[in-house]
Amino acid sequence: MSKARTSLLSRRRMLTGLTAGVAGGALALQGGLARSRKGLRSDEHDQALAERKLLFVVTALGGGSIIDSFLPVVDSEVQTGSAAALNVYPESMIRQPQGSAIRCVGRLSDYSYFTSNFAMEDFLANHYADVCVLGHEVTSVNHNVAQHRSLTGAGVDQGRTIMEAQAERHGAGLLLPNCNMASQGYVMPGTNADIPHWARAEIIPDPLMFAAATHGHRGVLSGPDAALIDRARGVRSELEGVSPFGQTFRNSEMRQRFLETRDGAQRQIEAADLISKLMLIPQDNLPPEYGLEASPLIEPLLATFPSLYTDPWEARAALGFAMAYFGVSCSVTLGVSFDLASAGSDIISTPLAFDYSHTDHRVAQNLMWNRITKVLDGLVTLLKTYDYLGDSSLGKMWDRSLIYVATDFGRDKRRPNGSSSWGTGHHLNNGSLLISPMVRGNRVFGGVDPDTLLTYGFDRSSGDPEPDMVMREGDVYSAVAQALDIDFTGRRNMSAVLRG
Repeated sequence: MSKARTSLLSRRRMLTGLTAGVAGGALALQGGLARSRKGLRSDEHDQALAERKLLFVVTALGGGSIIDSFLPVVDSEVQTGSAAALNVYPESMIRQPQGSAIRCVGRLSDYSYFTSNFAMEDFLANHYADVCVLGHEVTSVNHNVAQHRSLTGAGVDQGRTIMEAQAERHGAGLLLPNCNMASQGYVMPGTNADIPHWARAEIIPDPLMFAAATHGHRGVLSGPDAALIDRARGVRSELEGVSPFGQTFRNSEMRQRFLETRDGAQRQIEAADLISKLMLIPQDNLPPEYGLEASPLIEPLLATFPSLYTDPWEARAALGFAMAYFGVSCSVTLGVSFDLASAGSDIISTPLAFDYSHTDHRVAQNLMWNRITKVLDGLVTLLKTYDYLGDSSLGKMWDRSLIYVATDFGRDKRRPNGSSSWGTGHHLNNGSLLISPMVRGNRVFGGVDPDTLLTYGFDRSSGDPEPDMVMREGDVYSAVAQALDIDFTGRRNMSAVLRG
């Protein structure tokens, strides 16, 4: 690996991060980083492993518009009214890769001050067979509310987020079944109090330093040896048990959960050597005196996400893939943020992500969709390449994976007459993107009215478009849940979307 690349992650930041990560690891564990749960019998384990599916939620923060990405309307398709007053595109801006039944918007040329070398059409050309678009509307244009409803289906599953439901269905026995690297409403828990505590999300703020937080003492210079630390932990537990506090609250469920997490799951996480498996720092950048090792995946992760040391979006995707590959998580949430991302003098995203559309709609939508699909392309390629848990008998990771691109809402459909640069507000009408071998790919479910640019729904059984059908968050949630074998009272039958 080149010195230019490794220098992007400074030695000072790396050393500071390791120190903070190790110190913060114990605190995170006490706060519920790992969740102890009853072990599975060998036959139950084998069945759970065979049935396990993987969910990746990718958040298009700020209002990713489906008519500016994978459901665009060409100006010549407008029959009533003026195309110049609608957010439509000339034929020259539309791309449809050979074999694809889905089209997309090409890369604009008027944001040269942003760095970008990837386009939606590249993603579609590589993966159209497993991509489907669902037309629907949402029920809020408030960012946090809409984001949360995109994950709960507006409460269709008794308030569970789809990630919590996925962890509860497929995450028994995993160390961190539900990890979340998004922000705002996308990190809010569901409202169902019956969700097992181990199925709730673990929030990961810094993917580059997360590995260091998974071990209580490795990487600490001149620290006690492991045997002495184990002895000290045992003494601590004994003293706590006979203390006045321990005696008074010895039957407290909250205290028992805390002790199970700290004294049980912490040891499981340390024994699993996640500090090595998830270490995204190259071996050359790990000073030997710390006794740490880089992840076995570091080279393919760097090849796929070459900017992971300067771009948090790529770093999140790299860690998310590693956590799924090593069987740490079955639900991974990744998201861009509202913060401006830059590398030196280069700007690599818009401020406010997709919500920069308030200032310059087409630039924000085009650049951010290209940015989202670049990471999607890398993630899908890795999932198609690697066997689950590195075991060829378990098949490729992709065979059991589903990616749901969740966004807040759509954007206004109109523009100042003939304008190529304008700002848009929030709009309830939009659509969602599902990518998986488990869905009927290379298909648009529903459609868009070219005279209003409003998307519409489809028959849930046949998939036939229904221009008068308004579908909601609960339909998208149900489609994802059904593909992942998640059953619940009130689940809508979305068999039209499923393959096979």
